[in-house]
Amino acid sequence: MKAVLGGLDDATGHALPLDMFINHLAESSPEMWTYLEDELFLPMRPELMKDIGYNKYTDENFFNLFPPEIRPWDCMLLWGTSYSRSSLHMDPYNWTGTNAVLRGRKKWKLFPPGQDHLLYIYKDRKCGFPLECMKYNSPIDTVSEDMSSYPKYEQARYVEMEQQAGELLIIPTGWYHQAYNLEETMAVSSQMMNRNNYLVILEEIIKAGNIKRKRLPPHLTTLLPPDQVKLFMSLLPKKVLKHGREVTEDVIKQIETIQKS
Repeated sequence: MKAVLGGLDDATGHALPLDMFINHLAESSPEMWTYLEDELFLPMRPELMKDIGYNKYTDENFFNLFPPEIRPWDCMLLWGTSYSRSSLHMDPYNWTGTNAVLRGRKKWKLFPPGQDHLLYIYKDRKCGFPLECMKYNSPIDTVSEDMSSYPKYEQARYVEMEQQAGELLIIPTGWYHQAYNLEETMAVSSQMMNRNNYLVILEEIIKAGNIKRKRLPPHLTTLLPPDQVKLFMSLLPKKVLKHGREVTEDVIKQIETIQKS
């Protein structure tokens, strides 16, 4: 979870027992809020993961073709107090994202592609996922009224909308976005890799240095999309798979330590 006392740039990350987070859910203000963003809470609890159910929009998902060691964690639990929010960002690997609100209300700002130069995106940051990728985050908090440090932002175009409980939002590839919880809100986010965006995602994997482009065989593009992904995955160096396994094991170890304390 992250806790904020001040502005979004003052956010600090914490690994805490769930009951401690729940006990403080009612304590929030524009300058003080908390936001649980847990990518392993549901995957580590199969009995809850079952409740996610089938979704026709995510039926085709090539992430299932990734080796387990580097497969992106799916179904992130998002649970925040009033005033809590995400950063302004584009999703990892430039995937297509989904967000389903279970309880509460979210307000969104979504920015069509091609506006990186107006959003002051941080350069050369990595995501730290089991399979490394570039991180596309902006220092701008669109909820803040003070934009004097980001004059180009005034030229940015965006779609603003409110999401109610029971609604699923699909965030297209390449769109920057920021979510703001209007009240205590619980949601589940996920991601898709299918025949419409898989080339973009493979390009992001190359860009992060996981595999050299020259290792890709000339006939790769002649294959069907899922077969391209399978072949691409088979070419990843063993050290990449080893790193992915170590990242996941380290996170799980931290969680187990908190649970025992």
